[in-house]
Amino acid sequence: MNAKDVISYIHADMDKKYRLQDTTECHAAILKDWMRNDAFLPDQDVDVLRLKYDDAYMGDYERGFHDLCFRQDMFIRYIEQAANGEEDVYFSINSFWNTKRTEANIRHLNAFVIDYDYYKIAEYADLSAAEMYQQHIRPSLVIDPTFVIDSGRGLYCIFCIDHAPYACTGLYKAIYSKLVESQERFGADPKAMLTTQVIRVPGSINSRSGRTVAVLEAKDQRYTLSELAHQFLPYTRQQVRDYKREKAKAAFGQAKKAAAGKRKANRYQSELAELESDLIALISMRNDVGITVGYREVLLYLYWERAAKTKMEEESITKKILWLNSLFTMPLTEKEALSRCRPAQNYRFVTGREKMVRKLGVSEEEQRRLKYLVTRKRRNSLRQAKSRKKACVQRRGRTSAQEVRYKRRCALLKGLSQGLNLQDLAESLGVTKKTLRNDCKYIHDHHAEFAAVIRSVNKSLTHAMNMLGIVETHSDSIENEHLRCQQYEYFIRR
Repeated sequence: MNAKDVISYIHADMDKKYRLQDTTECHAAILKDWMRNDAFLPDQDVDVLRLKYDDAYMGDYERGFHDLCFRQDMFIRYIEQAANGEEDVYFSINSFWNTKRTEANIRHLNAFVIDYDYYKIAEYADLSAAEMYQQHIRPSLVIDPTFVIDSGRGLYCIFCIDHAPYACTGLYKAIYSKLVESQERFGADPKAMLTTQVIRVPGSINSRSGRTVAVLEAKDQRYTLSELAHQFLPYTRQQVRDYKREKAKAAFGQAKKAAAGKRKANRYQSELAELESDLIALISMRNDVGITVGYREVLLYLYWERAAKTKMEEESITKKILWLNSLFTMPLTEKEALSRCRPAQNYRFVTGREKMVRKLGVSEEEQRRLKYLVTRKRRNSLRQAKSRKKACVQRRGRTSAQEVRYKRRCALLKGLSQGLNLQDLAESLGVTKKTLRNDCKYIHDHHAEFAAVIRSVNKSLTHAMNMLGIVETHSDSIENEHLRCQQYEYFIRR
C-alpha cells in the first residue's frame, strides 16, 4: 500500500459537505524544509498576486522548515512527490477549515496515532519495527490498528475513526490520553498526542537513520468515537452527564454564595457611607447649637466599629477617625481619639440603628435632617411616604419634577398659539429663553406626548403658521391628526 492510498484513506472526509450550499474546502498540513526540498513547488514562475493570496502557491519568502496547509488536490500531489524519497516530510492526521494548523481550526478528526519511541528503551533497542510490533505491541493492544508504519527509527500505530467534527475534541482527547497511557511501557510518546499531530509520510526518508518510512500492515478498519469511549474510558455517558450536572450545580451554588457575599459587602459599604454622612451632619448641627461634649467618643466608636465590619484597612480607619474628630468644635486629642474610641475587638455583631440613636441621643428634630440615624418609626414613615410617591408616579406616569416640566411645556404651547413670543413667555413662566427653546425641541421630538394640547390649540396654531407663510391657507381644512402634528413641528422649528 503506497503513501497516497494510506493518506487518502485517513483523509477520506476532506470533501465532506455539511449542507448543500457549503462551499468550505478542507485543508491538510505538510511539514518539511521547503528550502531544501523544493523539487515539487507548484510553479517555477512567481505570480505576485497568487503568492500573496493563494494558499496553494509559495515563494522564496515562505521557504524553510515549517508547515503549510493545502486543499485536497494539491495536498495529494505533494504526498505523491514526498513518497519518492524526500527527506523529513510530515503530514497532519486531522484536517482544518483554513490554512492555519491550529486546534481551533480543526474541521475533521480522522484518526489516533501512537508514536512509539521504543528504541529509547534498552530492552527493545535492538529490535526492528516489525519485530517490536509483532512480539510486544500487537499482543498488548485491545483493538487492531488500521495502519502500522515503520517511521525509520520508531513505529506508528494509526487507528482511523469515522468522521468526527470539532465538537468532539474533548472526547477525542480523553480517548487519546487513555490509549497512549496504555502503551507508555513500550515507549509511546505522551507529547505526540496533539489534535494537530503530524507524522512522517510513507516513502519519505528519515534523515536521522537514513531509512525509508514504510507501511508494515494495513487494514480496512474504522472505529467510532462511541466504541472507543466504551473501550477506554472508565465512565459511561450517563455517569459523565451526572458528574457534569453535579459539578455545574456545585459551581452555581458557589457562584450564588459568592454573589450573596458580594451583595452583603456592598450593603455594608453603602450603610457605612450613609452613616458617615449622617455623623457629619450631626456634628455640624450640634456645633451650631453649641453642643461640644458628651457624645464625641461614642460617635467615633460607632464609626470605627462599622468601618472594621466592612474590612476597611486599619490605616484608612485611623485617618477617617482623625478627620471626623477634627470636625468637632472641641476635638479630642489624637491620643484620646485613637485609644478611647477603638473597639476592644471585631465583634461578630455591630451596634444596631436604634441603639445608635439612643447612645448618641439623636432628637426628633435632628432625625428630620438625617437618613440613617433614625428610629424604626421614622424609617417606616419615610418608607410609606416613598411608597405613596411611587404610587402617585405610577398613576400619573410622571414624577413631581416631570409634572412641572410638562405643565410648563403645555403653557408654552398655549402661549405660542396666542401669538406670544418666547421672550414674553420666558418672563411669565419664570424661566430663561434658552429653557423654552429646549422645551420647543423636546415638544418637536415628542409631539405625541402633547397630542391632546396640540388638538385643543390646533386652529390657532394653523392660523399662526398661515400668517408666517409656512403653510397654505387651505391648511385649516386638514382633518388628519398626523398632518396637524407635522404642521406644528414646522411651527416649532420656526
